[in-house]
Amino acid sequence: MTGDLTPGEWTPVERGPRWRVAVGVPPAAEADQWLAADRLADPDGPGLGVLLAAERDSSGHRTEHAAALTLMAVYAGWVTAAAVLHWALTDEVPDLRAGNVLVRPGTHGIAGVRVRRARLAVAERGEPSVALLHRVVLEGHLLPVAEALHRRTRAGRRQLRGGVAHGCATALCAVDGPVDLLEERWRLLVRDAPGGLAALGETARVRGVRDGRERLVYLRRTCCLFHTSTEAVRCASCCLTDRAERLRAYAAAR
Repeated sequence: MTGDLTPGEWTPVERGPRWRVAVGVPPAAEADQWLAADRLADPDGPGLGVLLAAERDSSGHRTEHAAALTLMAVYAGWVTAAAVLHWALTDEVPDLRAGNVLVRPGTHGIAGVRVRRARLAVAERGEPSVALLHRVVLEGHLLPVAEALHRRTRAGRRQLRGGVAHGCATALCAVDGPVDLLEERWRLLVRDAPGGLAALGETARVRGVRDGRERLVYLRRTCCLFHTSTEAVRCASCCLTDRAERLRAYAAAR
């Protein structure tokens, strides 16, 4: 780890399973169940193979590149979600760089997330918080994993980065919160994001049919190929589904 971190602590706030982050090394009895996230950037490493196998076995994907696309969306939507939401609400960036994170494989890729130390990243002089978020979450974690998956499986870079965009958006869309703020923060996040994330999808507002509440949803422009798994269903944001139909489905589900 580099020296640009505060000695102070970040207290993870649990807003549901997607944002649940354990702190510290795992208990000895389960230590071998956790993978160091910084080793997942090695396309030939065993850790990446373990995650791919977990996704392939749970979803029944017939090809490794399809499993990689689904895995990337799931990974981005769970492992770094707490940092994206915390930044959106507080303008602070928790240190979820790969070197500080452990992940536990499970159904559809991820069953647990843990940080070695719960701490906040510190911006370089004059660095906006969104640039710090890019450095910590995108450049320091998700995009290297996406590149490793591309090199291992030949899954398309654009589609893998679409999974990164989808996962980051889900961190904001899956929470009940101030819609105006969340939408504004999403636009700020992707505007100059590395990997061209701004072009890979869009957020929209829907009002729930059952509860009448307005929420933010995400509409993908790339496909994770989950519909080719044995579950044979499209995800709610699937770009193969008409935009108006996706919005109606999102509204009906709330």
